[in-house]
Amino acid sequence: MKQYIFLNNYQLLLLIFFYKLNKNDNFIIKIILDTKFMKNEDSNKISLENNKKKKKLRNLKILTFFPFLIYFSWVILNEKKKNEKFFFFLQEKKNLSYCKNFGLLVYFKDKNNSLFKENSSENIGDYIQSLAALQFLPKNCFPYLVDREYLRYYNGPMVNLIMNGWFLLYEGNKIVSDKINPIYLSFHIYNEKGLDSEAIKNLKKYEPIGSRDLFTYNILKNKNIKSYFSACLTLTLDIDYAAKKSERTNEIIFVDYSFGQIPQVDKSLLSLKAYNFKEIIKLTHMNFKISESHIERFKKAKYLLDRYARAKLVVTTRLHVAFPCLALKTPVIFVRRKKFFDQNRFSGLYQFLNTVGYNEHGKFEAKFKFDRRNYIKNPNYYRKYANNLKKTLRTIINKIIKN
Repeated sequence: MKQYIFLNNYQLLLLIFFYKLNKNDNFIIKIILDTKFMKNEDSNKISLENNKKKKKLRNLKILTFFPFLIYFSWVILNEKKKNEKFFFFLQEKKNLSYCKNFGLLVYFKDKNNSLFKENSSENIGDYIQSLAALQFLPKNCFPYLVDREYLRYYNGPMVNLIMNGWFLLYEGNKIVSDKINPIYLSFHIYNEKGLDSEAIKNLKKYEPIGSRDLFTYNILKNKNIKSYFSACLTLTLDIDYAAKKSERTNEIIFVDYSFGQIPQVDKSLLSLKAYNFKEIIKLTHMNFKISESHIERFKKAKYLLDRYARAKLVVTTRLHVAFPCLALKTPVIFVRRKKFFDQNRFSGLYQFLNTVGYNEHGKFEAKFKFDRRNYIKNPNYYRKYANNLKKTLRTIINKIIKN
């Protein structure tokens, strides 16, 4: 018989205190603020009338008060943003009547101990993709964190898992565990060679596959796997992360691009007289350590989305900066370099964006769209894909919940 632990304020904060010390991301527990100490699924109340239990509870409150006070003071001093939700995943949840088992993709963070070292992620864009998926999960349910590199070996509770993102198919993830119900949407395959008979058999079980780009769509089609072009799930990030007009700033943000890298790009940008490029903010998506916990990475991803949502203009070489900006209605310019890693993942996606740089034929070009005041205006082409993604995922998730 399953049991849910009900904790008072003191015990909850002590739990978070030790959680932060250990940074154990697998320690996912349904935490509920309540005056009761424990309750099971049959709603049998555990009586606290016994004097010994009352005394133990009173002593526990006294013992946990001082760690709570120290830790809470530390949080206040170190909180970078006043409006940032401290609990993030450890949110207050009182109604579990509709809670189903859902998973959320995370990315292996220990190169030293991984059997598959080359797949260890250092890109915060991966976590931005997972935040996009998190928007569609039930709000009264905590997702289990499921590692992209060990889908085959997952042995936790049965989970429904949105499989959006970048995949290097190999032994650890070319098939999924029988404890995972995968939802293949906004799915990109890096290596066509990874689509062996075993991988093809796995994907055919879950047709049709929503391909993030035309490259993935075409290789799946060539393998007789039913697929469709879904575009990227980050186009839906306006659900939880859109800012109000009054919250807009004058920030011009460059993400993983700097003046001096491509002179022709610099010339095109400086020709935009509506913008003052003398004061720009430089950010990167490669700014976390391998040792950081998944929760810390999610916090950084959320922080970046908040910055993008309020910016006046964003210039970037990153797909998972550009597409979130489209969703957040932040004017964005995507810089196309001559040669870069995994160019295939952009196939069919440039048409969504204002771009400057080198096209597929190596020719330099700048494609900008402007509003009446000569400010950059994002193309509207993405909207039909964003709406289709929202409709599709909401239908799938609602069906899972009802069943």
